[in-house]
Amino acid sequence: MNDVIERSSPWRRVAMLMGAVALAFVAGSPLALAQAVDGDVSPDDPPPPVTYHGLVPGLSTADDVLRELGEPAHAGKWYAYKRLYPARDGLFDSIHTRGHDGKYASAELVTVIDGYDNEATIVDSLGPPEFVLRTPTFSMLDYAEQGARFIVDRDGRTIGTALFPHMRRRVHEGARQLVDLTHLREGPQPAPERPASVAGLSCGTDQRKLSPQPDWVDPRYAGRFTPHDDIWARTAVFEHGGETIALVGADLFGMSYSEVLPIKQQLADAGVEHFVLAMSHNHAAPDTIGVYGYFPERHIEFIQQQVVDSVLAAREAAVPVASLRGASRALPMDGARVIGYFRNARNTGLIDPTISLLQAVGEDGRVITTLVNFACHVEGIEMGVREMTADFPGYMCDQIARDGGGQAVFLNGAVGGMVSGDNRERNHEEAEVTGLGLAEIVAELAKTAQPPATFEFSARTRRIEIPVTNPRFKGLMGPDARRPTSRGRVVTEMSLITLGECQMLTLPGELLPEVSFEILERMTGFPRMLIGLANDELGYIIPPDDFRDDEYEETMSVGPAAAPVVKDTALRLLGE
Repeated sequence: MNDVIERSSPWRRVAMLMGAVALAFVAGSPLALAQAVDGDVSPDDPPPPVTYHGLVPGLSTADDVLRELGEPAHAGKWYAYKRLYPARDGLFDSIHTRGHDGKYASAELVTVIDGYDNEATIVDSLGPPEFVLRTPTFSMLDYAEQGARFIVDRDGRTIGTALFPHMRRRVHEGARQLVDLTHLREGPQPAPERPASVAGLSCGTDQRKLSPQPDWVDPRYAGRFTPHDDIWARTAVFEHGGETIALVGADLFGMSYSEVLPIKQQLADAGVEHFVLAMSHNHAAPDTIGVYGYFPERHIEFIQQQVVDSVLAAREAAVPVASLRGASRALPMDGARVIGYFRNARNTGLIDPTISLLQAVGEDGRVITTLVNFACHVEGIEMGVREMTADFPGYMCDQIARDGGGQAVFLNGAVGGMVSGDNRERNHEEAEVTGLGLAEIVAELAKTAQPPATFEFSARTRRIEIPVTNPRFKGLMGPDARRPTSRGRVVTEMSLITLGECQMLTLPGELLPEVSFEILERMTGFPRMLIGLANDELGYIIPPDDFRDDEYEETMSVGPAAAPVVKDTALRLLGE
């Protein structure tokens, strides 16, 4: 292994540290169990007030689940082990255990538990929630200390229940207790009486392969790292008033800000003032960070050049835009998740189910590009397979193009806190089902898209510095480190982009949805897009109220200061 690391000397120290961390976590299994809520409950502890068939998360076993619920309609491994049981209206309750024979970890239920059928009965039984999230389509009532979260619809009726080990409050008593997003525009919107003119706006697109040559990847895996399908950079470039904004959605695991800066500089020299590389966090792409002990320098150089070439080609291909149109929809939260698509494995039931799009339409009436934004880890393929694929975004983007949506560009969202897929298993067949299903949702959503009532074309970028307190990440700093640092702080950036009425706010990593809600609360545009892993991958950005010393996500975070810095920067950008 030392010979492998030695071949990429600028990252020798980084690779040694990160490789040791990553491999230790794989060997010790926290990574493998990150999709199951952690925590064990003692038989001597008081039982939780809410249970499903008497099962106690963190105490009951998989055998107890089978004894009480019987054989499931489906069972399979998705990091942890999940079992699906029929519920109402053809939907399924989802039961997670830590492995096939492990402890019962959590439940995401469509079935309504007796006595908890609406908000009034829930509050009457359990008292005021620790925290409440209210959105235009649902509310989430958080009773983490009692091991439950409830999703209620606009009429207060329970449509989903999440159960997990009743061990601790998620939000302490002195923290904020309510986030109210009910004022935000959501769903189909009326057409403006006078759509804004987009005269002078142009848009061009391009697509380039990012797949590596076999000898560019980690030599330990080169012999069994095979392509199932290629990974891509999908590009849309907008120009107006002599200013250029380039958006690239890439099927990448992630890249450091230090590797994105050369792209930005080369594009700036060519007259592209604003650039965003939005990485999907594709776990079935090669490691382009060096987190597993090898930094693929040749692959990085190839990606950098391909992205530059793609942006410049898209700008060259730009044509006049006749109209912009945007749409946004919150997907159903039955079962405390978006069934078949998204769930939160860390804090079950706490997700943003919104999918948003922005389309540019040419003078010939054809869609030039469809920008798609939602939050979900791209990890539908087992990491250990080492079989490269674009995963579900590839299937989705290809189908959007076939449906007449032009060049699709996927912009992932606030995926932190293990906002992951809810597909049945981790394989190519399920990834295709997910991607095609999302493309169908996009096609239906596009039918509701409306032009903006006002038109703005702007981008503002702010440098930010985040204190690093994670000792593992501190080890990445020093004379051999490639990351820009300043007095023990990691340097990165965030941007606010406005196209028409659409607001896009970039995030330098995997923001937990809890923080995203407080940012969305201040966004006035429509649609609204939070773009994760944008020009950087700093790992998990966790609110300090929920920062723990015994969870996987915390070990992959620079520290509890990241979320306040990101949120403060976002609010300042929105307030300027």
